[in-house]
This record gives sequence, structure tokens and C-alpha cells, in this order.
Amino acid sequence: LVAGTLTAQWLRVDAAGLNAGLYGFNAYLTGLALATFMAPTPQLWFYVVFGGAVSVVVMLALVNVFRTWSVSVLTAPFVLLSWLLLLGTNAFSGLDGGALPPVGEIVPIDPAAANPMQLGDFLQGLFSSISQVFLKGHGPAALLLLAGLAVSSLPAALFALLGAVTGLITAHALGAESQLITAGLLGFNPVLTAIALGAVFHRPGVRVVLYTLLATVLSVIVQGAMIAAMTPFGIPTLTAAFVLVTWLFLLPA
Repeated sequence: LVAGTLTAQWLRVDAAGLNAGLYGFNAYLTGLALATFMAPTPQLWFYVVFGGAVSVVVMLALVNVFRTWSVSVLTAPFVLLSWLLLLGTNAFSGLDGGALPPVGEIVPIDPAAANPMQLGDFLQGLFSSISQVFLKGHGPAALLLLAGLAVSSLPAALFALLGAVTGLITAHALGAESQLITAGLLGFNPVLTAIALGAVFHRPGVRVVLYTLLATVLSVIVQGAMIAAMTPFGIPTLTAAFVLVTWLFLLPA
């Protein structure tokens, strides 16, 4: 976050966007992702500072590209840059990506992996879906995040809950792997999609809620598709499903 903010100041970005945090959140998420999937070596800290700085350049580049369609770049700079940096760990012995998902072939899910959901599993999946927005499955963290959202915007907190519940129900109804559901790995993208479409880019209302629900369900399916697509590369999907679905639902407006 510090590296991204200092880089944004050095590049003389617009003061309003800088003060609003628009040039820091992608750097912040990049640091979280790198520290989550890489071992704590000296090279990791170089990667974190470097990634935070470059995320600003990537954001400025994508903003210029997407200005044509008048849509926000969202967390696309974080996703693109983190994918490149994490893939790069395979080429350098000093970069240890030991916590990355294993490289594998795309294999359809075994129906036995989709177990009936109990109340405890539902609650765990609910909280994990919210905290996984910041790459951590942690119940108390989810409550703190919800509280922070509510302080800033009560509709945003409510849409976060709506997204988490909708994501859980959709994933379970479609027969997703139970461990992925309870870990929140199929729910964090629906949470972000619901917040963005329901409380950030549109004013809450009945039509907006229905429109948001449609996008939230799609984000679960797209997340499943992204998991399959990234499996041969051994890298996490991050928030790619949120970015893609939100773009698709913002462009018709």
C-alpha cells in the first residue's frame, strides 16, 4: 500500500483519486496475494514492494483502455499483475510459490465431493465468503469487515450478506465441492459482485436487487469456470470472476 501510494504521487496522478484510495487498493490486494501464496523469503519482500509500485502503472494503463467503455477497471490490475508475478515464481529459484494451487488437469467434480450442507457448514461458508475477499477464511475477520462496510455504507454491508448467501445457495444447488463452499472460495466473488452492482454503481431498489442477484448467480458459475481454466497453470483465480461479471453487467447501462 505504501509502495503504491508513493508511486502514484511520483507519477502525479489526480489528487482526488489518490485521496479516495483508487491507486492503493490494487497494490494492497497484490501484497496480500503475494504473501498468501509465496514463502516469506527476502525475494518476497522485493516482490511485494515492486508489485505495489507496478500495480499503479498497470491501473493507469487499464484505465486508459477502458475509458472507451466508461467502466471501472475494478480489481483487474491486481488480478493481471498477480497472475504474472505468481506465474513468474516457476522460472526463478529465489521465488518460492510453494503455497500456490497444484498444477493439474481439468477433471469434472466427483459427485461424492458435494456433501449435504449442514447449518454449521452454511455459517462457516457465509463468514469465509466475506473474509476471503481479503484472501483469509476467518470468521472474526468477516464480522469486522461487515462492521466496517456498515459504517461506510449500510446497503453495501447488506449486499455483501446477500452476495454471500446467494453464492452459497447457488454453489450448493449446482453440486459444487463442499470444501470449496465452506472455505468461501466460491463465495467471495459473489460478495464483491453484489456490493459493486447493488451499492456502488447503482442506487439500491427492487430492479437493482434482481439485477444484482442475476449477476451474483452468474459469478458463482464463472468462478467455477475460472478454477477450471487456471488449474493447468497452477495459479489462483483471485477476483477474476467478479471483474468479468461486473463488467458484463455494467456495460449494458
